[in-house]
Amino acid sequence: MSKNNALEENNALMTNGQTVPKKEGFGSFLYNKDKGTCLGRTAKSWCQILVFYVIFYALLAAFWIACLAIFLNTLDYKVPRYYGKGTIIGINPGVGYQPWLKEDPDSTLIKFNTKDQSSYGKYVDALDTYLAKYNNLNNTRQCGPSESNGQAISYGKVNEEHPMPACRFDLDIFKKAGCSQDNAYGFKDGKPCVILSLNRLIGWQPVDYPDDSVPEQVRDRYAKNNIAIHCDGAYDVDKEHVGEMTYIPREGISGKYYPYAVMDNYHQPIAMVKFENLPDNKLVLVECRAYALNIEHDISSRLGLVHFEVMKENFSEDKISQ
Repeated sequence: MSKNNALEENNALMTNGQTVPKKEGFGSFLYNKDKGTCLGRTAKSWCQILVFYVIFYALLAAFWIACLAIFLNTLDYKVPRYYGKGTIIGINPGVGYQPWLKEDPDSTLIKFNTKDQSSYGKYVDALDTYLAKYNNLNNTRQCGPSESNGQAISYGKVNEEHPMPACRFDLDIFKKAGCSQDNAYGFKDGKPCVILSLNRLIGWQPVDYPDDSVPEQVRDRYAKNNIAIHCDGAYDVDKEHVGEMTYIPREGISGKYYPYAVMDNYHQPIAMVKFENLPDNKLVLVECRAYALNIEHDISSRLGLVHFEVMKENFSEDKISQ
């Protein structure tokens, strides 16, 4: 019955001048010669949709570029938008040390032999490289006791209305103490000098301790407007072997180089600790801390302190060659 019905329907359509539409295959969808379409669209339709999307994405790109330009125009490349308490930058400086070897960045061991120049030459070279920037005195000024970088800085950046050069950092004090290139920074004498510095934090400057609150470790050396430095063995056994130490300058890092801001030829202030009588052939774990009222000490996050190891060997050349 269904076959007869189909024949009757076809005959009826033919009588009216119509035919049953044929099913189109995938090939006809890709290109239909009769209709002149490709993928179901004529050439005119393809041109129209192409023009639409070109204009649409051009406007979208222009809008994105305009938003990016507005955002970048609000940035100050010398001062982060957010700094200080409650930010990633924070308000508590860490402590760094030199010599630090770029070829072995994960090591904190300073190991040398007083009878083998090649064992400490790499440390001397690292210190030379680090201190070379202080020989450039361009755009710096000699700051007296009543002067500081704070005179040139406002809201975390240099005051453009009254620009002033950065305070110059003088290395002569280290040379007088036997911590210079002339004597291989004390390594050849078995009295190595290690540089200590604070991380640069925009706007940070030391706050003085009240007279009755100076920590016992630095009480005899503490001076107002300074960051005192104190080193000791990290553990009891290290405290027994670390020996006597000399701090250069004695008061630590001067506060006249703060607050920090991005300045031309900024001289980062440093201090040195000189190990006067390290024991031979013993590894000593050293902990150095910086002291100011607004410096917290946290061993887990290494805030306000640094650890490194020192080992002074004293082998003869014959034993080294063996």
